[in-house]
Amino acid sequence: MAESKYLLLIHLAEDKQKAAAERMNNAQNKLNEAYARMQQLENFRDEYRTRLTTHATQGMGVLQYQDFQRFLGRLNEAVVQQQSEIDRCTQRFLLERQTWQSEYKKLKAFGKLLEREQERALRKEIRLQQKVTDEFAARQFWDASQQTED
Repeated sequence: MAESKYLLLIHLAEDKQKAAAERMNNAQNKLNEAYARMQQLENFRDEYRTRLTTHATQGMGVLQYQDFQRFLGRLNEAVVQQQSEIDRCTQRFLLERQTWQSEYKKLKAFGKLLEREQERALRKEIRLQQKVTDEFAARQFWDASQQTED
């Protein structure tokens, strides 16, 4: 059987699907890293609040209290910024996943087309073989009937 016209399309679709999968995995990894950084920031902020509470109950000066509050404010800003990063990474991951799904569907569609082409070729081959067999049987019958007439 001749090489199918769909094999090149399948090869290209596989390459695109693999590249899309790699980009999706990279986006997932960045999203996971962003969540991990957020967890670290939140843990540090909670520890810092605990320290502030401990120092406040033991007594602290106004300047020291203001320093604690300023630093806590910076930590809160960092948490907000990190949430924005998580949102951005989530959108990127969703986009890459959608691209991968689209490429995967294309690959499967080309595979289906190849499968149908192969089925058509097989049916054609079977019909051709049947025709050859029928012609051979008809020729033998004809030859046999001609020999009995002689």
